Amino acid sequence: MLRRGSRYRLSYLYGGIGLLLLVAAFVLLYPVRHVDGFATELRISVGANLLDLTLAVLVLQPLILYLSRNSVRWRNRLNYWEVIRRIERADEQVDLWKHWTGLLEPPYLSRFTETVHAALDRQVRFRIMLTDPSSPDAAVRARQVTPTDAIAAIRQNIALLDELCAALPDRHRARFEVRISPNGPAHAFYRVDDWLTYGIFRDRRVSESSQREVRVRGDLGELALEAFDNRWNGSGLQSIADHYRMRLRLKVHDTTTEHALKYVLHDGEHWVNVNPAALQEAFHPDHEADTTSNGPARYVLAAATPETRDRVDALYAAKYGPDQGPVLLRLAAR
Repeated sequence: MLRRGSRYRLSYLYGGIGLLLLVAAFVLLYPVRHVDGFATELRISVGANLLDLTLAVLVLQPLILYLSRNSVRWRNRLNYWEVIRRIERADEQVDLWKHWTGLLEPPYLSRFTETVHAALDRQVRFRIMLTDPSSPDAAVRARQVTPTDAIAAIRQNIALLDELCAALPDRHRARFEVRISPNGPAHAFYRVDDWLTYGIFRDRRVSESSQREVRVRGDLGELALEAFDNRWNGSGLQSIADHYRMRLRLKVHDTTTEHALKYVLHDGEHWVNVNPAALQEAFHPDHEADTTSNGPARYVLAAATPETRDRVDALYAAKYGPDQGPVLLRLAAR
């Protein structure tokens, strides 16, 4: 997007060019004003030029703008270096929607991190949306791209973004947002200002292998951006902090303790790891649990049945990686 000063400079430039053309036309025509048929020829020339100008403005220019708005450029593979170079020139918005992104993998990570800091200094806003590695959609994508370990790649991406967020100065944190979604994207999505590229997910192929580049302000770009905005503002998304841990208050008789516990979701229920932070209180027969800050206790922690234990352990490992001795209890309504 052009800044206000740039728009004014272009207006002055175009006005100056128009004035020079008028002066040049006057200089060329004035000496021959007494030639026979001068007025007739002048009227014919002016009329023809006005007709050409009308056709250009009313027909050709809208057609060219329409074709430009909706042009699609196909690429066999996404060039991460080009994405980084575009972010280096960005002055408005960067959006990313993926299961995981190669921008957070070697050899791009260091350059990408530096570029993000520089862009934030220019007031650029970032919105990044990745998939929960313990979600069913992540498991489906992992099966599609095997032998690539998609779960580990997603988990690593989220950990690196957590580190990046923690290292940001306070003045930048509001403009660098990361959300974790339980639902995977419909397509890979990279947007930098008015440039957008997206790829279709396919079996046995990563999405970067087939890309379509479009303009954000074109019909296809607006549809893709609308899908991103709808999901970004939809329900079920979490910040990285909420993705990693949930706050739980445990009460045993007159003693209340608060804990930030790792957890996973299985069939819509929360399973929290009480080892070692809340192990003693969680197994007390008279304990009560509460996920709110100041409401009545509404839950108890129940042990897993043999039918669910292996599945819950697998989800926990997908989300957090190998963990020695997690003790997962279900948050059950009283």
